[in-house]
Amino acid sequence: MNRSDLIESLNLKLADLELEKEDLKVIVELFFETLKEELKKGNRIEFRDFGVFELKKNKGLIFKNPKNQQSYYVKNKLRVIFKLGKEFKERLNLPFFAALDLGTQTFRICLGKKIQDQTYFLIRNRENVRLGEGLVNQEITEEAFKKGIETLRNFKELMETYEVKDYRAVGTAIFRKAKNAQEFLAEAKKIGIDIEVISPEEEVLLSLKGVLYGLQSQGLVDKKFLVVDIGGGSTEFVLSEKGTPKWIKSLDIGAVWLKDLFQLRYPVNSKVFKSIMEYLSDKLVDLPKEEVDYVIFTGGTASLLGALDLKLKTYSPYPLNGHKISKDRIEIIVKKLANCDLERISKIKGMEKGREDIALPGALICWSVLEYFKKDFLILSVYGILEGALLSLIERYN
Repeated sequence: MNRSDLIESLNLKLADLELEKEDLKVIVELFFETLKEELKKGNRIEFRDFGVFELKKNKGLIFKNPKNQQSYYVKNKLRVIFKLGKEFKERLNLPFFAALDLGTQTFRICLGKKIQDQTYFLIRNRENVRLGEGLVNQEITEEAFKKGIETLRNFKELMETYEVKDYRAVGTAIFRKAKNAQEFLAEAKKIGIDIEVISPEEEVLLSLKGVLYGLQSQGLVDKKFLVVDIGGGSTEFVLSEKGTPKWIKSLDIGAVWLKDLFQLRYPVNSKVFKSIMEYLSDKLVDLPKEEVDYVIFTGGTASLLGALDLKLKTYSPYPLNGHKISKDRIEIIVKKLANCDLERISKIKGMEKGREDIALPGALICWSVLEYFKKDFLILSVYGILEGALLSLIERYN
């Protein structure tokens, strides 16, 4: 990470403070300038639990140039030495654990550690494999099959690089529906990844586990709320009251599933649009209809909707977690997506490459759920099944 990366990271992490990027640049420059000046004075700089910066004088030496065999003298030099703090060193030496969320649209991986009583989600990667493309025909296509396996190879390499102690790979709707899912599971096992195909109920409980962890800082854990995890092949629902699941439901209304079912072409015909809305309305009646304090959305569709609302140039979990989006704002986004062709959709600020054609059906699910439960806004959670799977794995070792 260089200074530009640091400034960009701070800009995303401190979005709530509404600091100008130029102000952050000045702050970072002043920070490093202060470090430099203090070291020049011969001062030792300590960051508690992180480490110490200090100057060390190297002795002069004679060296021989290998090209012309000429000897030279290099006088003593000052160089900056960094010594790891004890706590930071202990953290670095703790083993990594990994979780893989293998969905209909996206494969994701997260590497994390538990430090004292806190779990840290440190390294993330994701790939839009579109394993559910054409799932209406009940099979994973050859192209998607190859891309999925290649992505798993990359994930395996990442785990080996960081010497992961253990992992948990969970497969969701696509592996419950596709006729050739067993072939994919067998191929994945050959490269060293065992995929656990979980039930809709287990999927929901892992999502809730991740969401509850992320809500600790939001003060919502003890409220009565509905968690909605929109996937590519299905959408899972769980009602939580004071942190306890009251009911669980899974519906076949995933973003990829809807796109294929209605063979969406952009811009979307008004009759097709109306047909999708009526279809969603009929599907949602299977959910218990009751009063809830909040509706919380998690998953790739939710994050994309947040990125579109905030017009993010670069994806970051910091401004998204806990972000509220009104139903009226979703309606504006929906109309824009429905009236554009795919090329124009790809250029909308906040759009993620590979999700252009499923952004609309995903947003329509969000709007329909809010309408069904008579709520004016939703809350985003960037924590979900991936984090829940990692938390459940780490718990086995404690």
